[in-house]
Amino acid sequence: MKNQTGLHFLWFNKMQLSAGIGMLICILFSPAHAQHKRDDDKKFDSIYFTTAVTIAAKDINKAIHIADSLYRNSKPELNKLKALMLSSSLFQQKGDIKKSVQFAVKADEIAVKNDFYDWEARIAGFLSTQYRIMGLYEEGEEYLEKGKTVSLKIENDQMKKLYLGLIYQETAYYEIEYKHFKKAHKAAKQADIYFKQLVYSEQDKNYFLATNEQLLGRICIGLKKWDDALSHYNNSQERLTTVTQENAMLSGFIYSGLGRIYLEKNDKAASFENLKKAEKIVEQSDYLELKIEVYQTLADYYKLSNDITRYSKYNDKYVHALELSEKKKKESIADFVNTTKSHEKDLAQNRNLWLVLSMGLCLALVGIFIWHRRSRKRERARFREVMNRMRQERLENQLAASTPDISEKKDPNRKIMSDAIETKIINDLKEFERGSKFTDKQISLSMLAGMLNTNTKYLSHVLNTYLNKDFNSYINELRIKYIIEKIETNEKFKNYKLSVLADECGFSSHSKFSAVFKSVTGFPPSTFLAYLKERQ
Repeated sequence: MKNQTGLHFLWFNKMQLSAGIGMLICILFSPAHAQHKRDDDKKFDSIYFTTAVTIAAKDINKAIHIADSLYRNSKPELNKLKALMLSSSLFQQKGDIKKSVQFAVKADEIAVKNDFYDWEARIAGFLSTQYRIMGLYEEGEEYLEKGKTVSLKIENDQMKKLYLGLIYQETAYYEIEYKHFKKAHKAAKQADIYFKQLVYSEQDKNYFLATNEQLLGRICIGLKKWDDALSHYNNSQERLTTVTQENAMLSGFIYSGLGRIYLEKNDKAASFENLKKAEKIVEQSDYLELKIEVYQTLADYYKLSNDITRYSKYNDKYVHALELSEKKKKESIADFVNTTKSHEKDLAQNRNLWLVLSMGLCLALVGIFIWHRRSRKRERARFREVMNRMRQERLENQLAASTPDISEKKDPNRKIMSDAIETKIINDLKEFERGSKFTDKQISLSMLAGMLNTNTKYLSHVLNTYLNKDFNSYINELRIKYIIEKIETNEKFKNYKLSVLADECGFSSHSKFSAVFKSVTGFPPSTFLAYLKERQ
């Protein structure tokens, strides 16, 4: 389990954090809010809430269609604003930040025109979330401050406390981005205080407290306080059961967080159970952020379980979701000024913003370039280490290094064969490794045991005790080292397709060859070949 150390860093460094106010913006008008409204408004709010919470988790495109229909068929300005924000939130879930911001800005124009201070506050918080997701923290924090200012204008004390709670939640997400987990914990606790003062709807109160418990669990993971994190996620799950409307999205984040915690606590059974529940939700959703988190954690789980095939499958899914998310972010940043500042008339301020953004993007590109250069340098150093290690192993094998002292690893209480037989099997294995019979696709444990004039029990014992490998790992590693030596010493092998190389060293499929190659060397075959050609 040596690879388990530091998994939480990988998870936090690469994942896209929860959408903060963006996830909650459409929950504020559940049927519980509609008690004193006209029947038409009650119907609108009911459809609005069901679409945001239930339908969006199962069919995001259907939810977008419903939101558009609500907008086109609504007459009151407030309902039009709500429909626009529903669309904005749904596009955010799809990872299309550009459209998300466009709808939010259009809704903000209605809020400002009609002095809807509560909606001004929540839209400011929503836009703050979008800029945070894009990495534009300074601009995002400006909207966060605007949200605080506008919240103070709200006359309804309960709504004021709700929005201040959401603002502090969003503040916590910013602190998570900066890796200031203690500050994030303080902000989330402040949000908790405001949410606990809500009295107008027990259902909504429990929902917001559930989201905050999930946030606190995420923060405790960053602090490596696994037991505290587990307690918060369990509290979140318990709170969510009191909410009558289904919320698969929040449940997905809860199951994913529990899966990560149990993985860190080395409880693989509990980790797997929660991760499969999260995966079931993910497969029915287009929410990129949740896909990234769940697929990455599943990849880590199978990596620690030494299941290379499933590790490769989920790692590919994680990379695909991450690349799609990054692509959409880049598109959003490119269109950033036009979609966020179209309602401002101060051209001088717009020009300054262009300048700031251009400088920020240039700095980001420079940072990416430097990071890429350093990353390539580290990879080259790791490549040299791999090649030197393999050459050293070949040299030792050619020199027939002395047989290890079997007494060093022998457990007298579990002796199953004599020292003489054990020594013979070890020496016979060395001789076997000098040949190429391991490239036979039909080779098996019993076949190798027959070649060495021993039985499978003795052979497995020696492989496990002295090489710390099972039969399949032993044979596959020999094949990879064999093909690397061929590539290094025979020029024509450098030009072969991967399928030919896989067949040459005994693998039945290209995908299996690639997965094992990466597990042995740390590099995909194509990358390894590129570095080898570059070096030579």
